[in-house]
Amino acid sequence: MKTAVRVLLYVLLGYVLLSLESPLLTSFHVRMYAPDPALAIVVFAACAMDFVPGMALAALLGLLKDGFAAGVPIGMHVEIFALVFLACYALSRRMDYRNVVLMTLVVAVASLVASTLFFALSAIFDRDFEEFDLVFRLAIPQAVITSPMGPIVAGLLAWVDRKLFLIEKEGTFK
Repeated sequence: MKTAVRVLLYVLLGYVLLSLESPLLTSFHVRMYAPDPALAIVVFAACAMDFVPGMALAALLGLLKDGFAAGVPIGMHVEIFALVFLACYALSRRMDYRNVVLMTLVVAVASLVASTLFFALSAIFDRDFEEFDLVFRLAIPQAVITSPMGPIVAGLLAWVDRKLFLIEKEGTFK
């Protein structure tokens, strides 16, 4: 029960961050250079949650992201976030990346992986997609913009874990 509430709270936080981000970026005309807070939540969940709840969280956040991304086939970000979660989960079993520098680096690499997966899945499944060069031109700026979201989101989620669920972990975000 506690794990299900934790997953739902993370999804709610992802929804709030995505819904705040979307109108702000549109009003400032910088929609292409948007950080991805949902990806940062997935990366944090890979090191802070068990496999099944973390994978469910990644799928739910991917579904939310699909809803906010106009013109993207439903399920695109679900698959991307699930694969990023798998990679980060495997990495978290080898090393602890719960400090500011490593979390920033892992989120930046995860963003590059997500852009590459978006390109590959679009090439395979989306017959109407023609902006392949745009994906690669924006991959590095997207990673640079998303990387600071990692420590911010991780700090927020670790605080929520401590206060609401009494979960204590070692590392910077404890």
